[in-house]
Amino acid sequence: MKQLMNRNGLPVPATAKDVFEELMRGTGSVMGEGGAIFIETPTVHEKQIVVSRSPVGGHAAEVRKFPSNRFQEAFGQFVTWASVTEPRENGL
Repeated sequence: MKQLMNRNGLPVPATAKDVFEELMRGTGSVMGEGGAIFIETPTVHEKQIVVSRSPVGGHAAEVRKFPSNRFQEAFGQFVTWASVTEPRENGL
């Protein structure tokens, strides 16, 4: 499994729950080897999740934005771009 880290350089487990908690209640940013996911506040009343891909392995840099209520879709994109394999819920 690839290592994820938050904005402060501390490790973040690669589960949807832990990434969500880090985005909403932690530093607001999680980075992996090939991408990042973070919270952006374009207006006072709106938050969106931004997923970016690094120009690694022949891929061009790319950014996708999701409303905050579509976290699962944003996390799926992040997992794909950051080359992360999400561990199973039972820890295996």
